[in-house]
Amino acid sequence: MPQSVQASIGALLCLFFMSGCQTPLTVKQMQAKNPFARNAPKTPAKMVDVWNSYAQVTPNGTVMRGKAGRVHFYDDHKGDRAVKVDGDLTVYVFDGNEIDPAHTKPLKIFQFKADTLEKHYSHQKPFGHGYNFFLPMDEIDGVEKPLSIIVRFDNHLDEMFVMSQQPVNTVLAGRRPEQPTETTIREFLDSQSLLAEANRSMTTANNASAIQQVGYITETVQAKPERLRVSTIPLNGGMARRLHSPSTLDTP
Repeated sequence: MPQSVQASIGALLCLFFMSGCQTPLTVKQMQAKNPFARNAPKTPAKMVDVWNSYAQVTPNGTVMRGKAGRVHFYDDHKGDRAVKVDGDLTVYVFDGNEIDPAHTKPLKIFQFKADTLEKHYSHQKPFGHGYNFFLPMDEIDGVEKPLSIIVRFDNHLDEMFVMSQQPVNTVLAGRRPEQPTETTIREFLDSQSLLAEANRSMTTANNASAIQQVGYITETVQAKPERLRVSTIPLNGGMARRLHSPSTLDTP
C-alpha cells in the first residue's frame, strides 16, 4: 500500500481517537463532536434553570408541595441553541433566609442519574431541548418559605461540570405565617381604661377589707377598777400643829 494512502487512513482514524490516537472515543463522544448530529448529547458550556411552585400527588394519596423546574443546556456561552446532555444532575435546595453560603447546609439534595435523565427530557418550542424536574419538599399544608436553588451538572462525555450561573431565589407557596396583630389606639385606650377600673375595684375592696378589720368588734370588754392602796405619810411637829391650828384652817 502506498505511503500516501496509509497516511490518509491514519489521519482519518485519528479523528476517532484522543491523545495522539491512544484512547478510543465512545460513540456518544463521537456524536457530541459531530456538529451535524443535533439530537445527540453535547458537552454543555452553560446552563439555565427556572423554578416555580408546584404540587403533586404521591401514589399513597399524599399531596406534596415543591418546586417544578426546567433546565436548559447550551453548547456555547451565547445560549443560542439548547442541546441534549448526558450526565448526572444534582439540585441543592437551601433555606432562603440563610445568607452565608460558607456556613449553610442544604435543606435537601436531589440527584438525577444519567440513566434516568432521558425520562425528564422534552422538546418544547421555541425553547428547544430541555429537562423537567419536580422537587418535593413537604406536605401541602405547610407555611410558605423562601428557598435558594443551585444546580450542578456532571458531564459524562468528559470530566467537566457546569453549575447555575447564580442561585435561583424563590418562595415555596404555602400558608402565610401568623403575624402578631397590631393594637389600635382605641383598643389601647380601652385596655388602659379596663386596667384602671380593675385597679380601682381592687383598691376599694382592699380598703374596705382593712376598715372592716379595724372597726369590727367581736367582744366588749369592761375594764375592772384596780383596788386603791392607802399610804400614810408621817409629818413633822410643826406641820402637824399648823394643820390642827384653827386660824390656819379658817383662813380663806
